[in-house]
Amino acid sequence: MGWTSNDYQHEGWVAAVAPDGRLTGTSTGAGMLFHGITGHYKPAGEFHPDEEIVPHDLIMSWRGACTCGWQGELWQRVLTPEEADFGSRREYCQSGDGAFVSESVEDAVQDEWMIHIAPSEAILGVEAAAKEHRQAGHRLDKTVAAAKAAGASWTDIGRAAGISRQAAHERWADK
Repeated sequence: MGWTSNDYQHEGWVAAVAPDGRLTGTSTGAGMLFHGITGHYKPAGEFHPDEEIVPHDLIMSWRGACTCGWQGELWQRVLTPEEADFGSRREYCQSGDGAFVSESVEDAVQDEWMIHIAPSEAILGVEAAAKEHRQAGHRLDKTVAAAKAAGASWTDIGRAAGISRQAAHERWADK
């Protein structure tokens, strides 16, 4: 499962890390599917000629990943429940099962990814506010023109706009 930013510029996920450091978010029944052929693992087959399958039991870590290239902090796989420690980023994953993190680790990785995308998400708010500001400015200009055409004075227009008569005249007299 992955997450997409509101501007669709970032897609994040929990990536399994191969022993050679490659990242993936794709699995099969036989293991995790990694791009690139090293010759150390089983080829993925004719539908994925440039990929190979790393068995689940060889996945010893995970990290957050994003389509922009960002990578989160490493989570280590431990082989006994006693070694697991959420605060130390140590996740128990039973041998023989799929190499998947718990929901709590996935949530922690998503939180980390959300911090990564926070600046771009904030910029979306700036862009939206700037657009609204431009639109409001255009509406104000049209409304002032209509008020002036209806016979309103610069004093009344200035008061309504929260500025002086002179400022209103300077801003809208030529429009």
